[in-house]
Formats: sequence, structure tokens, C-alpha cells
Amino acid sequence: MGEMDKLMRQTAVQWGLTLLFAMTSLMLLAQPAGLHTESKKAAKAYRKAMDSAKASLAPGADRTTLEAEFESELMKALDLDPEFAEAERMLAALRFQQGAYEEARDRHAHVLERHGARWIRDHFGWSEAARHALDPEGMMDAMNAMRAVPGVLEGPDTTRILRMLADAAFMREALAHPKDCDVDRLPPPVSTGEDEYFPGLWLAGDGLIFTRRVIDARWQQGQEDLFVAHKEEGGWSIPQPLYGLNTLDNEGAASLSGQGASLCFTMCREADPPGQGAHKGSCDLYAARRTSGGNWGRPVNLEGLNTSGWESQPCLSPDGRTIHFTRGRGRPGNRQHDLFVAELDETGRWGRAVRLPETINTPGQEMRPFLHPDGRHLYFASDGHPGMGGLDLFVCTLQKDGTWGEPLNLGWPLNTPDDESGLVVSSDGRTGYLSREVEGQLDLHVFQLSEEGAADPTGSMEGQLLSTDGTAISLGRVSLIDAMTGAAFASGQCDLSGAYHVPVPLDRTFVVQAEAPGHLLRSDRIEGGTLEGRTRRDIELQPLDVEAEVVLRNVFFESGSAQLEPSSYPELRQVAGWLVRNPGVHLEVGGHTDDVGPASDNRALSLARAQSVVSFLTVSGADPVQLGAAGFGQDRPAVQGQTEEARRQNRRTSLRVVSVD
Repeated sequence: MGEMDKLMRQTAVQWGLTLLFAMTSLMLLAQPAGLHTESKKAAKAYRKAMDSAKASLAPGADRTTLEAEFESELMKALDLDPEFAEAERMLAALRFQQGAYEEARDRHAHVLERHGARWIRDHFGWSEAARHALDPEGMMDAMNAMRAVPGVLEGPDTTRILRMLADAAFMREALAHPKDCDVDRLPPPVSTGEDEYFPGLWLAGDGLIFTRRVIDARWQQGQEDLFVAHKEEGGWSIPQPLYGLNTLDNEGAASLSGQGASLCFTMCREADPPGQGAHKGSCDLYAARRTSGGNWGRPVNLEGLNTSGWESQPCLSPDGRTIHFTRGRGRPGNRQHDLFVAELDETGRWGRAVRLPETINTPGQEMRPFLHPDGRHLYFASDGHPGMGGLDLFVCTLQKDGTWGEPLNLGWPLNTPDDESGLVVSSDGRTGYLSREVEGQLDLHVFQLSEEGAADPTGSMEGQLLSTDGTAISLGRVSLIDAMTGAAFASGQCDLSGAYHVPVPLDRTFVVQAEAPGHLLRSDRIEGGTLEGRTRRDIELQPLDVEAEVVLRNVFFESGSAQLEPSSYPELRQVAGWLVRNPGVHLEVGGHTDDVGPASDNRALSLARAQSVVSFLTVSGADPVQLGAAGFGQDRPAVQGQTEEARRQNRRTSLRVVSVD
């Protein structure tokens, strides 16, 4: 069983399978004496139809011919007796399989209005046919007819009936208020005669990494591999397989880090025998990093997240410290799928995976989570919330208290009675990519989200982390901290060339901190709305030598006072954490003012401000032994001049390396 687990097609084939099961059961159980017809010729035609159906199930059978005979004999039986319930019941199932949903609905209704107590659960087939015919009233008619059958309300189907009625109510409203949404199949060479599904974003949507089912003579249904395609002028590049990751097993549903240096994906195969390997279940989560030659290193099993069940469809948060994924429990074809989340602990290991709350997970199926680069919008697929049918696409918004809001169904015509899944949303917050099956073919599609379902637009900052001599720093990290809340938002690990990439929401101001082993940290600031698209910004770090100095660009004081403004706290907490990680470094905190006012007053004020910073750092965890304070007033200007801009640059707080143990 591959990563897709066939759930994507469950609804589409459900009633086709019901047809075969119904035929088999009728052949075994429905003797001619029990048929609802007085016509011997009709009964004979019906038996011939059943013989053709049985023969079509044999290996090597000419199914096309036999299925045509099956249909022809059913039609003959109904011509001879239009009230022949068994024949019409089978024809209703066949019409559903053929996509003639209105006829299937009407034939189910005709049979069940007379024999509803005999075939109680056929009411679900009636309702599904009405659903696919976009007839919510017909769905309600079917469920109300089922509820009227004596004993049904005391039986096991009440929950399913209520879900159908909720779906019908949603469909009625959705059809009355459609979204402005055109869903287009991605053209060749991305789309081929094979199945393509579960897209992931590469570099803020400049490319897609996706799953393709590759037909192989060794595999009857093909195998799943990962491919990547990039946007080009006028189209897409030819998708390339991810060499070094694809194997004879199934790989799919990948989540790529922003700069493309690391990848989290799914591998499906038989579990390793105990003590002989790391693979735990039918599908496990793996991670790999890109090597200096541009290839992928050996995948590592994320053992702390994987179980003997089914883990798949990972999505990394912008800071790389949180992962959302799908976990399935149960046997293939009858699995319960829910969404889980886990976080990296202080040792760099994934902590225990926690099931997302019941506002998101339901007794139905939840799959394919995607956390947008804005960190606030979580998209997923579900058949457990009221919707159009099958797997519908939903979005939740992160609330101020850190909880997820109620899921919003993305509406018709994006969601249909069939399955929609695999949604990812590009950095603009509006361009979405998803998996959709059309006439038996799974392909990637693109569309524009409605305003209410859109995420916040994000830009991105990328570049290289460099030492002062121009050499790349390969073990560095660039982090974004929300300037208002102090919460870590995104973290970009540099690859071997020193390249980094971090998403930047446009509606907030961020503290930027860059650090690397053996170098003094550096701070910067991104004001909300100042970045557009992909912005390149190389960052230079000074080696951790004595006299190395850096300015803290996010430390502010009240005018004429040594009182720190709250907007200074996020950066200073990061500095304190850096000092804890570098206990051998001793710093001098320097206070500097402009040239307004008496020089003696400025020196006193600057010293008081430096001492306030030292006090805050020690309260935040730094060792007092590592810190000293000095006030320089206006004596050491950063720039010359008496303009307001020059004076703004001269009012600053600096860190100078005094010694390194």
C-alpha cells in the first residue's frame, strides 16, 4: 500500500464496489422465488445479468463485454417489468458507477419508496447519488425516508444519517453562494498520463515538489516517487526525480525547507523486523539534507514520531521546530486518520506527537495538513466536517490565545462531492495547488483562494551568511522574532554554501538575529510591509575576537530615560540566550547618545542605559560574570553630522567582546 493509501479515491469508487458486493450477495442469497417480479422472462434476464456479473469477476475475463451484457440484460428485465425492484436496484448502482447520478438517484428513490424496509442501507446510495447530482434536497429526502423506516432511529446508523443531513444543509448553502474560483489542471510536463498528487512548495512557490505514481513492471499498481518542477517563463520545467531519495519503495508527500536544504517526506514499505532497522510501520516519516554536491544525503527515520501504524504527509513550520502530520490507525482500507503535531525539544529531538483538538479532528478522516508560511493558517482535508462530500478542504486560523479557530470549509466549486486533498498555498496567500481526480486521472491543479480562505501574504528574505573575510558560514542560523510578542517565528539553517531562506509575513515587524559558532551574533530589524517578494540580504558576522563589536538595533529607551521600552525585550532575550550558549564570552555593553545636551549628562544617561541592559540580560538568564557596562555618551559617534538621521544612528547600544575563554 502506497502513501496515498487509496483514500483519495475512496468516495469515487465506493458505490462501484457496492455494486459488485451487491451483485455477489444477490447471486448467493436472492433465489428466483424471492424476486419482486411476476414475469418469468424478466427473472430470466435478471439471472443472465447476474451470470455476466459473476463471470466478469474471474481472472482474465473480458470485462468490457461482460459488463455490457450485464447492463443489457438488466435493461431487458426492466423493459419486461418496470417495477422489478432487484433489477432496478442493480441498475441504480451501475448508473452511479457510470456517473449518471440523476438517473441513479431517481432509480434508488423508485425502489426504496416501495421496498425501503427491505434494503434499508440502500438509502445511503440514494443520498450519495443525490449528492453527486448536486441535489441537497434529494439527500434530505433519502435520509428522511430512511429515518421513517421502523427501528432505524434505534439502530446503528443514526450518526451517519445526521452527517448526511448536515452535508445536505451545507451543500444547499454552498450552492446558493458559490466562491469565485477557477481550478485549472497544471499543464504538461507537470501533468502526465500517470497520477500526480500531494504537491509541496519549493522556495516560496517558485517550484513544486510532488508525488508521482510511476508505472513499473515489478509493481502491478506502480510505485510512488518524488519529483520536483520549477517555474519557468511561460510554464514549468520538466519534472526531475529526487535522485538519492527515490527507491523501489514508495516515497511521497514531501515538505521542503525554505532554502531547499532539508526535506521531510514519507516512505512506505514493510516494517523492519525488531532490532534490524528503524522502519516501524507501513509508512514512516523521514528527513534528509542536501549535500555539498547538490545531492541528497541518506534519509534518517524520525523514530520519535513513527509508530507501527501509518505516519505520513508531514509539514514543517516556518521555524522548522514544529511538524504537523497525518497518523493512521487500523488496517489498510479501514484506517482512522487524524492530524498530529510535535515539537523539537532542547536536544534537537522530536517530542511526543499530540493529536490536534476535536475542533479539527473528527470521527471521520482528517489528512494532509499544511501550515502556511505566515504561521497563522492551517489547511487540511476532512470528510468529518459538514461539506460537499468526500474529502473537503478546510482552513483554521490561529487565535490570539494560541488555539486554532473553527474550521472554515473553502466552499463550492473548489470542494465537490468527490475528494479534494493535498492543498498547499503559496507565499502570496492566494495561489493554491491541490490534488484532484478527473475521469480517473489524478493531477495537480492551481486556483486562487477566496478572500475569506486566503492566508496572509508573505515575502522572503534570503542570502548568504558570511564572515568578514567573505567566506561562507555553513553552520549558521538566521531567525525571525516577532518584535511585539517576542515569539520565535521562523528559523533558517544555512546550507553548506552559507545560503539561508526565511519567510517574512508582511503585516508584522520582526527582529532578525544571525549567529554561527565562533562568531559574534548580529541583529537587524524588518519593519512590517517593507519587503516585497524574495529579497536578498547577505549578512556579515564578525569572528568572535577581542574588540569585535556589534550594535543592537532593536533596543529602545524612553526619551531622556534609562527605562527600556517593551519593544526591546524580544532582542535582549535572544542575546541572553546566546550568552547562555556561549559561557566563555565576556561582553561590554556600551551606551551611546547623540550630541544634544551637556556631555556629562549624556555620559551619565548612557551608563544608566547600559546598566539597564545588563540587568535585563542577567534577569533573563545570562551570567553576570559575562557582562560589564560602560557609558560613552556622545564621545564615540557612529557617524558624523548633526542631522536627525545622524543623531538617530548615534543613539545606540553596542556589545563589545572583552575576552573569550
